[in-house]
Amino acid sequence: MPADPLVVQPPEPRSLAVLLEDLRRAREEVDRLRRAPIVHDRLSAARQSLLLAMDSYAAELTARGLPIPWKLRDDMRLQHGLGRRRDASGYGR
Repeated sequence: MPADPLVVQPPEPRSLAVLLEDLRRAREEVDRLRRAPIVHDRLSAARQSLLLAMDSYAAELTARGLPIPWKLRDDMRLQHGLGRRRDASGYGR
């Protein structure tokens, strides 16, 4: 019997390789924008994308019972701290 089309199935977990590739690309974009003449809104958006990619990768590692590498954990702490500092100063608005 086919699955009920009205029942929403949870999305398949994304592979760690795909999430790691998203993270690599987001990090490269932030690095590229930091080297170019800085456009603060674009750099801020790229940093948000990087943080989302970091969080997604770390969440999937945790869901699989795997440790979060210390470098990733430190980078996440730094990016979250930068975001809080920007929000508090009103910078980038």
